[in-house]
Amino acid sequence: MLNNLPESFELLRGIIDPAGRGYAPEKPFGKDGTPVRQGRNPALPNAYIMMVGNTVQETFGSLPEQDVLPASDNAIALTNAHVHLPPNFGSIPSVADAIRHAQEEQITILGASNYYDYTIYRPFAETAANAGIAPVFGIEVLTMDEGLRASDMLVNDPKNPGKFYICGKGLTLFDAIPENILPIWQQIRKGDTRRIEAMIAKINAIDLLKQHEIQLTYKDIAAAIAAEKQVAVETVFLQERHLAQAAQHAIFAAVPPEKLEAFLKQLYQVDGAVETQNVVKAQNELRTYLLKQGKIAYVDECYISPEEAATLITGLGGYVSYPILIDGAPAVSPFEGPAGVLAENLLKRQIGAVEYIPTRNALETLTDHAKTMREYGFVVGAGTEHNDAVWIPLLPACKQQTPLSEELIALFWEGACVAVAHQYLRAKGQEGFRFLPEKSERIALIEDMAELGVRIVKSLQKRRSLNS
Repeated sequence: MLNNLPESFELLRGIIDPAGRGYAPEKPFGKDGTPVRQGRNPALPNAYIMMVGNTVQETFGSLPEQDVLPASDNAIALTNAHVHLPPNFGSIPSVADAIRHAQEEQITILGASNYYDYTIYRPFAETAANAGIAPVFGIEVLTMDEGLRASDMLVNDPKNPGKFYICGKGLTLFDAIPENILPIWQQIRKGDTRRIEAMIAKINAIDLLKQHEIQLTYKDIAAAIAAEKQVAVETVFLQERHLAQAAQHAIFAAVPPEKLEAFLKQLYQVDGAVETQNVVKAQNELRTYLLKQGKIAYVDECYISPEEAATLITGLGGYVSYPILIDGAPAVSPFEGPAGVLAENLLKRQIGAVEYIPTRNALETLTDHAKTMREYGFVVGAGTEHNDAVWIPLLPACKQQTPLSEELIALFWEGACVAVAHQYLRAKGQEGFRFLPEKSERIALIEDMAELGVRIVKSLQKRRSLNS
């Protein structure tokens, strides 16, 4: 099958395996017999850029056509549109665990937003579909808006002006990365790897650690994560939290318990209390005292621009979604508040979807903000990230574990259904969700796609019941 891939694709280890699981017939055709295209690569004028990869084709393209999907109803279900699956850092041990917890918590749509590598999305899709759960494939990208940095404006990072997190929803082209976006994708991966390697070098250069023969390597950390998460080592791209975890493990193994407190105080150059018992808290302290800006092992982050991130996301077949912080910071950033200001800022950038991590937010603040964004014609979703070592429920909740209201559950259900419908439509060779300049058109598109998404979820559940 590899031989059948068009020249518009670059095959990368960890993206298409030796069995050739990458859906890319040489010339895809629509019902009318005309080629289905997402666009053309100017460097390859005769190459078609495919709309879907094998994973999305098998999961959604194999479902019935729209006219025979189950009828929609008014039922509202629970969703989580943003988690990080292994090998990303977090509290989810495996895809199987994620799906098991989703079933236990009656979550009907589960979305992943992994960094750097998407090999895990195939087993995620298979396991979710077998459980009657609709998978949503996403991405999270760290960017820098130089104009906002120059004007000292905070966006959705509470400390760094111009730092701009951007998410993508409904990816359909992650089995094989299209050549026209490959440079952006490689730039992110290579830049982040260089940064982590530079941080490791700075950690290893600390005299106190050298004296205790505590030395880290990228290769060893990645291998340990791959073994723990049961994934290929080639799919592991280290994050800052991975370094803190590895350093904590090495220090606690090398330093006797009775000497650990004094050791950490000397390492951190502090006189106050330090954590020696709770390993998660100890890892967070290591990040704070060694890896954060201004500390001994800090290295500047590598950024791409928001425009490059949008190009990457749409090139992967998805649509751009802005992750909202609001009261998750000490003060709402000027970019994000009030909600009408954020709406105008995003509309200028042709971003038509937003998402929240409700654990950051007060219920009243989240409700008012989310309702306003929906009134402006934005798709609204929510998730939990699960990017911390401590397990929390998959069902999103607000600050102090305040349950979401029925109103918010319905709003987030609608947003997740849009993402499901987008993947289905792309798999059927049709146009999915996209930015529209007119509010009335945006709202109509959301309503139509959400209704379709409900029918797709019901179809996935029906297929699962027939196969069980």
